[in-house]
Order: sequence, then structure tokens, then C-alpha cells
Amino acid sequence: MSTTTKRQVALDINGEDYQQRPLEQEAKAREAGAVAWAESNGGHWMVSRHSEVLEGLREAENYSTEKFIKEDGELGGGIMIPTVPFYRYLPNEADPPSWNVYRRSIAPHLSPGSVERLGPAIDLHATETIDAMIEDGECDFVMQVGSPITAKVTLHILGLPTEDWHFYASAVHRLFADSEAAGPGIAAVQERLASTIAERRAHPQTGMIDDLIATQVDGAPMSDEDVKDLVFDVIVGGFDTVAGLLAGALQWLQDRPEEKAQMLEDDRYLQTATEEFLRFVSPAVGLSRTAARDYLIGDQSVAKGDRIYFMYRSANRDPEEFADPEQVDLERRPNRHVAFGAGIHRCVGSNLARAIFQRVVRQFLARVPDYEVAEAEQYKLTNNNAGFARMLMRYTPGRPSAV
Repeated sequence: MSTTTKRQVALDINGEDYQQRPLEQEAKAREAGAVAWAESNGGHWMVSRHSEVLEGLREAENYSTEKFIKEDGELGGGIMIPTVPFYRYLPNEADPPSWNVYRRSIAPHLSPGSVERLGPAIDLHATETIDAMIEDGECDFVMQVGSPITAKVTLHILGLPTEDWHFYASAVHRLFADSEAAGPGIAAVQERLASTIAERRAHPQTGMIDDLIATQVDGAPMSDEDVKDLVFDVIVGGFDTVAGLLAGALQWLQDRPEEKAQMLEDDRYLQTATEEFLRFVSPAVGLSRTAARDYLIGDQSVAKGDRIYFMYRSANRDPEEFADPEQVDLERRPNRHVAFGAGIHRCVGSNLARAIFQRVVRQFLARVPDYEVAEAEQYKLTNNNAGFARMLMRYTPGRPSAV
């Protein structure tokens, strides 16, 4: 192990400064060094530069994402700092070999082929959602466009009623927009999922939720609790992250007609633009791990049991990896962003996120060409997801589609 002095950084990822000026705080972390120790939130490492984030996430044998009971009787571990109690994010909060079972159980529904077959459904949900607001001349893009579409597509995959989108989406949105008030809504979602799973076990239908119920683990059915935690993670991961990506991209594009036109006309340009918006917006800001052994990250000695916060967005703005990282370059190549993480816990929904973004952004730009962002309020919880509590848009009213 290295004998390098423990590098320190005075930064609180749950503090007021980080909420108000997250990009400045992340630059501060990078300037302190690729890996540095923060005393806040019980003490944890902050990995802020691209090379070390990528390397650290890929070396899965060195860390754990599972929750556990600490010596003081408190809950520890997991993918967030501080640890979130009450429910698990599966498969993200699981280690091999159980991770293998959980990941394999949901991956087929989110494979490239499955996502390609979802194209017509994504288009239909986008059309219906835009139809509902296009005549008004004003909307909150987050809860009238981005969130409804992503929620309906996700519920479609799960096999849950898409008309219930607001019940689920409002609770998940509040989790990031105003987490202190999120408890009752999340509890209600958990209760409904539990009752739905029990009902579907007795009376199967079709969808991911039914396939999970039918999954065998060591010769026995997967437990209702595991099914619920898997479905909950798909919901949380599938709603506001893509909605935030769409909102961030449209905010940047609003006064750039040439880029809008090229995104509509040029498939190759749309693809590189998608990767650049993923890098620049970084909907998943960062997630945490627990060191499973003593090892090195960069030049710092990490001890078994230490908490580690991997900073995806900070890595995506590392000038050692990206030229002019604060500038958006929609033709940037190469673009080795870590917006989806890396290693075994890399986002399983990356194919779906790209497909929803590309199909929805094209339809929105074609049907609402002159929008302008009048007001935007970002999330209060800034260290896990980048998105908007609300984004007020104004535009020339249009006509609903004939579809």
C-alpha cells in the first residue's frame, strides 16, 4: 500500500454550497486531486477525475454496493451517502453472485433488440403527450412532457397500466425535487407494488413484472420483496433521469436553430449529440460504494469499510479527458463519458435512455420549433441526479396530431 499522506478536501455533497454551486464544488474536488477524503457525512472518499472513476468502477472485486448493519446497529453501505433506509435498489445494491441473477432477470427487456421493438410505443406515447399540451402555448416541460413520456414507456415495459403514470412519476419526481416531502409518496408506491406483485403472482399477465415473478433463484421463485425492489429500481432509474436529459438538452438548444435542424435531419449528428448531452448533463451525478478490501485508488490508500463516492459528472468535465469540457460540442469524438457509470453496475437501461431521448427530442423539435425556456428550477437533491424540479416553456400553440 502507498504511504502517501491522506489528501483532504473540504466539501459536503449534501451541503448548501453543493446544492447551489455543484459544478464549482466538483471542480474544487478535481483540483484537490483525483481522490481525496471528505470528513462530511461520516467521512468518505471522493473520486472526481475521469481515469480514476473509470478504473475504480471497473474493479468490482474491490468494492461492495450492498447495505449492511454496522457495529453501532445503524444501516450502512448502499449506493447513496448517507445510506437510504427502507428499500433496496436492485440490482445496483447487490454484489455477485446474487447480482448476476438480478441483472440477468431484467436485462433481456432492455437489450438493443427489445428497445428497437419499443420504437412505435415510444413514438405513440410521445405523440399523445405532446398532443395534450401543444395547444396551450405554455407548459412545464418536466411534468407535462419529459416525465409523462418516460414514465409511460417504463410502465409499458413493466406491464403496468400506463394511465397510472402520474401516481408513480409524481412520487419519484418529489424524491429528487423535494426529498424531505417524498416519504408518503414513495411509501404509497411501495405499497402498490407489493399488492400488485401479490395479485400478479396469483393471476399472471404479461410484462417484465410477470417475468420477474416467474424467475427461479436456486430452484425457488424469486421473493416478492426482491421483485418489488427490482421494479422500484427500474422505475426510479427510468423516469426522471431521461426527463432531466431531455430538459437539459432542450434548454441548451433553445436559441440554436442550426443545431436543431441538423439534429432533425442527420442521424449521425443526432447520435453524437446524444452522447454529448449525456456527458454535459450527466443525469446520474454520482453513486457510492463501500471498499471490500484495502487497496489503492489513484495514489490514495483506501481501507476496507471506507465509503467511496464516484463522481460521474465531475469525471465528464475532466479537462484531462475532454477538450474544453465546459463547452457543448455536438460532434465530439471520441466521447468516453461515464454518464451510465462503468463496470458491472453500468446502467442496464442505457439503450432505452438513448432511444427515448432521440425519438422524443426529434418529435418535440419538429412540433414545437419556437419554444423558449422562461423559467427553470433545478433539483434540490443534487448529488445523485441532475434534473429540474420544473421547467416552464412558452411557444406558439400548435395542433394535435391526427394519430
